[in-house]
Amino acid sequence: MLRTSRQVVIVGVSLLLAAAMGVLIIRSRSETATLAFWFEDISEDAMRTVPDRLAGGLLLDEMKTIETVSRDEIVRAFRQYPISIVGRAAGLYHVRVVDSLNSPRGGSAESHVFPGLGGQGFINFRNLAHGAIAYAPTDASRQEIVAAIGRGIGRTAVHEFTHQLLGRHARIDDSKDMQSYEHGSANRREQYYGEMRWDIAAPMLKQKFGLK
Repeated sequence: MLRTSRQVVIVGVSLLLAAAMGVLIIRSRSETATLAFWFEDISEDAMRTVPDRLAGGLLLDEMKTIETVSRDEIVRAFRQYPISIVGRAAGLYHVRVVDSLNSPRGGSAESHVFPGLGGQGFINFRNLAHGAIAYAPTDASRQEIVAAIGRGIGRTAVHEFTHQLLGRHARIDDSKDMQSYEHGSANRREQYYGEMRWDIAAPMLKQKFGLK
């Protein structure tokens, strides 16, 4: 979900500094785009403030599972494109998972896109953890719900990276396909459970990377 907030100026300055430090801007469609994805320190409070379906809150091993599943989801989504997924790193495209968003609008995520300098995205851990639990089938096991949190975060990251890769002109949120990465709301079962697919962004990504 593409948004603006008071963080825009700070993010813009950080991106300019990154560029000044020697970040290589992609000049050719044949080059690989590097997407930096990582979790900031998620507080114990955020790990505990989940509904009763996860008694006692999330455990450290479960947090590791969430991180692994979310990263795997990003890799799976972009597997047909010349894209590499890394952890915390300098570069053009960044998405980090944080406890919650400071934006007054709240929501599951936001991205700030700067033409020629990539972008910065933020994912609301609390929001997506609650969503995975709220949409869980009644017979879902604890393990299945934990994996769903990871999928929800990973699919949200794919959406934010797509905004950054394609820029503000690409209105991917217009997708009506509930099973697509492009759909503009995480408030749906498909964000966490079942298969996910590309919709209107697919031809745009292929054009960007010179693929047929």
